[in-house]
Amino acid sequence: MIRSRSYEPGDLRLMLELLSELWPNGRHGIGYAFMAQRLPHDDWEARLCFDGDLLVGWGWSSGRRPVRGLSFELRPGYEALLDEWIEWSEPELVAVKSTDASTIATLERHGFAHDPEAPWIRWNSRALDTIDDPSVPGRFRLATMADYDGFASRSAAHRSAFAPSRFTDVVYETVRREAPWRAELDCVVVDPDGAVAAYALAWLDERNRVGELEPVGVRDDLQRRGLGRAVCLHALHQLRAHGAETALVGSRGDDAYPGPRALYESIGFRELWRDLAYSR
Repeated sequence: MIRSRSYEPGDLRLMLELLSELWPNGRHGIGYAFMAQRLPHDDWEARLCFDGDLLVGWGWSSGRRPVRGLSFELRPGYEALLDEWIEWSEPELVAVKSTDASTIATLERHGFAHDPEAPWIRWNSRALDTIDDPSVPGRFRLATMADYDGFASRSAAHRSAFAPSRFTDVVYETVRREAPWRAELDCVVVDPDGAVAAYALAWLDERNRVGELEPVGVRDDLQRRGLGRAVCLHALHQLRAHGAETALVGSRGDDAYPGPRALYESIGFRELWRDLAYSR
């Protein structure tokens, strides 16, 4: 019998185990761990479904953005749970793999349609057999949070890169505590004054030897100096050193926001799949 319950503390790691088990046929990479940034806030809900003791799927509903969204993961054979989650979360927008005909058909039954004008996400991948060496200007230096302890500066850099942002010191601490965060994979560029100038947070799926960069950011006052490229390459080297053979990163795929896509292409990433916007 299928039973469903609300999210409980510690469930994020259980959810990540499922997407790791389903890789590469699931809907997410290990970087979904960064959803831990939402935990301190109150504008989300999540549900987990079990068949006996087996986790068979989860849904995460979030509402801070202009429209309410739903993300989810399901084992094969349990696709009918999506109908339940749509009724539960009443989403206005769902991002769907362009090749996921089953999910598309379910959404269309509920009144959703592909919105060709909406932003969409391009998932990119590259092998880690050969990686260019990173280079930073002047007295900037590369580091990781294993050897740089300026946690407040690191969270401030995120707020600057993604303003307006709710990424407080408390949120950053939650990410480090609740997700499989590893200090040696949280890569930074440090400026001559000792503050974080850029960062790339890498996550490692050890089972599949796949890493993901999520997120990547450059402080607003230091953009277009090659720091984003440098910190990404630094993170790729770190991932390879810890056993990853493949890396993922997501970027906007539409032409309205081409910068990140161009950056990732310049360091060897190529399109793997597309997440398209279906709205109701």
